[in-house]
Amino acid sequence: MRQAGGWPLIVPRHTSSPFRSPAPGDPRAAARTTLDPRSAARATLDREVGAIRKSHGGRLRIALAFPNSYFVGMSNLGLQTVYRLFNADERVVCERVFLPAKQELAAWTSRRTTLVTIESQTPVREFDIFAFSVSFEWDYTNVVTLLRLAGLEPRAARRHHRDPLVVVGGAVTFVNPEPLAPFADVIAAGEAEPIVPAFVNAWFEEPNRDALLQRLATERGLYVPSFYEVIYDGPGRVSGIVPRAGTGAVEDQAQLPGQQIRIARAALFGLRTEKRS
Repeated sequence: MRQAGGWPLIVPRHTSSPFRSPAPGDPRAAARTTLDPRSAARATLDREVGAIRKSHGGRLRIALAFPNSYFVGMSNLGLQTVYRLFNADERVVCERVFLPAKQELAAWTSRRTTLVTIESQTPVREFDIFAFSVSFEWDYTNVVTLLRLAGLEPRAARRHHRDPLVVVGGAVTFVNPEPLAPFADVIAAGEAEPIVPAFVNAWFEEPNRDALLQRLATERGLYVPSFYEVIYDGPGRVSGIVPRAGTGAVEDQAQLPGQQIRIARAALFGLRTEKRS
């Protein structure tokens, strides 16, 4: 089975998976809470066809999360596209993470169990990048849950520079990235095909995290929330987003055939434009 562009999809060999919640009263439910994340990941991997496995040595390591169940995430072509785009670059290894089922989530949270990836069962906090593909507004709280399961502070301002860089993209960031901005170091609000190679090239070409963020802030479709101050005009209504002094950030400029436009950052990346006089 192939998706657009000719890349094979990851598909299950069987309909059952350790990430599927047993029906109420099922005797397997109690046993499921004792299944550790590594065992659950290995069992899921055994039931798949098309997963990509690479060594981590010398590569940019990306943990790609869909903040919902395995079955919801694996039916999402956006997630599969980003997974393939990253892994198409030999400099990158990209592995998947999903929200555990309810029984596991409660048990893992109480035990402070570490979130691991499916492909190599590596703790997420050991990766260079923790990336999210978010398609639905009701998954916002799941982003916070996954950050906590990974052992990371949810709010970007409280994280350490040695923590993975948190990147949030997906359909919701096209419409309004601000609800997730406090939790993201970088927001991708554009098509994955041009953004992924630009991001990877920047990672390998910039000498440190500060330089990387400054570079990413200049790339089309990428937004670094910490570089801007959001101004609200009433509850939940953004009237402007102003570059913070000292960051080097500027308001977006774009040159289109026949006219010069100023991209209104409050409408973000072309959803609304203002013609300059």
